[in-house]
Amino acid sequence: MAFIHPTAIVEDGAQLGADVEIGPYSIVKKDAKLANGVKLHSHVLIDGNTDIGEKTEIYPFSAIGTAPQDLSYKGEDVRLVIGKNNTIRENVLINPGTMKDNGETIIGDNNLFMGSTHVAHDAILGNNIVMVNQSMVAGHVIVEDGVIIGGSTPIHQFVRLGEYCMIGGAGAVTQDIPPFCLAEGNRAVVKSLNLVGIRRKFEKSDIDALISAYKMLFRSQDPIKDSIEKLMSSTDNRKVKQLCEFITTTKRGIPYERK
Repeated sequence: MAFIHPTAIVEDGAQLGADVEIGPYSIVKKDAKLANGVKLHSHVLIDGNTDIGEKTEIYPFSAIGTAPQDLSYKGEDVRLVIGKNNTIRENVLINPGTMKDNGETIIGDNNLFMGSTHVAHDAILGNNIVMVNQSMVAGHVIVEDGVIIGGSTPIHQFVRLGEYCMIGGAGAVTQDIPPFCLAEGNRAVVKSLNLVGIRRKFEKSDIDALISAYKMLFRSQDPIKDSIEKLMSSTDNRKVKQLCEFITTTKRGIPYERK
């Protein structure tokens, strides 16, 4: 059974699952859907056509599902989908999609959005992502599983962040960052592998293969296309192939400096 504080407002039409908690002065609009175990602390706004997955917890003064911050938006029926077990801390803003794209912003499971972070229209985020305080994801960005975005870091629109990459704090990302890599700076460039992150997740054989591939791609003086061809023809390692395929399919380019 849902618990709704007497000062909260839940409009007719809103769908609430079992054991939902809605705290003081929170507002849930009529088109929202809150799955089982969702918890809203005080002063949370859930607006628009917004689906929130099981056991997601949202802290005070967050605005979820409000109209996209895009001048092309004229009130179309757009959507925000948030998965399960997400933690959304104070002052977070997450917007739905626009008709420029598929009309949806989609967020996966088990993510942490620290205070004052922003996910803009049409973004697609995977699972187990951490956005540190005041980081911002612009429109149409893709963030793959396991990414960490450092504090006060903006991600430019249409950028793609590969699986288990890490972006250092106070950076500014304007190009695609390959999976398993660490990028830092303003503008951010690839500095190394994200060794701390991948050592927590991958087998030693995969890590060793990625270290070797990284040196060939970003530390040799061979053209990166030549290095990719050599790697793709000489390795069976799935993660090395994933790294190479990401680089070959980039639309915004890869920022890197060879020393």
